[in-house]
Amino acid sequence: MAKKYYELLGVSEDSSQKEIKKAYRKKAKKYHPDSNSETADEDKFKKINKAYDVLSDEDKRRKYDQFGEQGVEGHAGRGQRRAASSFQDLFEHLFGGGRRQRESLDLKIQTTISLEEAYKGVEKTFEVSRKTSCEDCNGTGGEDGKTSKCSECGGRGKVRTVQRTPLGRAETVERCSNCNGKGSVPENKCSSCSGKGVVEAEEKITVEIPEGVRDGQRVRLKDKGNRSETGRSGDLYVYVTVEDHEELERKDSDLFTTATIGVGDAALGTTISVPRPGSELNVDIPEGTQPGQVLRLDGQGMPSRRGQGDIYVKIDVEIPEDLTEEQKEFMEEFRGVPETDKSFFETVKDLIK
Repeated sequence: MAKKYYELLGVSEDSSQKEIKKAYRKKAKKYHPDSNSETADEDKFKKINKAYDVLSDEDKRRKYDQFGEQGVEGHAGRGQRRAASSFQDLFEHLFGGGRRQRESLDLKIQTTISLEEAYKGVEKTFEVSRKTSCEDCNGTGGEDGKTSKCSECGGRGKVRTVQRTPLGRAETVERCSNCNGKGSVPENKCSSCSGKGVVEAEEKITVEIPEGVRDGQRVRLKDKGNRSETGRSGDLYVYVTVEDHEELERKDSDLFTTATIGVGDAALGTTISVPRPGSELNVDIPEGTQPGQVLRLDGQGMPSRRGQGDIYVKIDVEIPEDLTEEQKEFMEEFRGVPETDKSFFETVKDLIK
């Protein structure tokens, strides 16, 4: 049976160094975390680098074939980092730096809302400074929108080059630096944008923050980030902070609060009001309610994709401290009541009648 490192690269134990290198490049490209593809897998990419570091070195490979991973344990770190670094350089050359290039166009802003606003959802408007398409030249960079085909790339926006890398000769396709990937150049540069096709502008942007939004959640506005000279647009991300509530504590879509009632209300039952974001709820407290008992108000919590959460009300029974003489006499009478099978609150209820 093939050993683990051979399986990771998809080669047999008698594969040549050329076959191992070819398999590594294919696998590394497929699983590279910056590839922006469905197959991107950072953990698998690290394992592939470790396997290649061992199998590409004849001495390590011989020890691995004889003793397995224990034979090369502790020797892969530096070579593995070298392999990863070399492939990273090649990958960025081939693909323009992966996600980092995209992230540079994205914008991030922050807003703070109340729990009431999070409960119902809210609309927020922001003044955002961002790079946007120049209206005077319609983003072409040319005065009055007039452009001509780029002589460097023939209008393709890309140029092909051959480069020698640690992994061999690599033919790459790069963005044309003359036209910045547009394929065309302005006949006369636009005076408003200096031929770049983009300008810095202040813009009012309105975002709908959905009901049930959580603290730290972000809302994405597609193509509302910076616009590049090549015509691509990043996204705008609005990060939401939800303020703490004075009476309600939130956990996911559920809300928690505490209600304080008197001994008589706990024994006989009563109706109280408890807070809900933006309103109050009337709640029936059943007779014989015990201190610390928790009542669940089904479907009265925060909205979420899975439905409405609940509100949990913990009952705190207040014991009076400064009693009047009449109250003291009552309590003395209660203290003298013989033991029965009745609960404390049932006994109090009988005495109060």
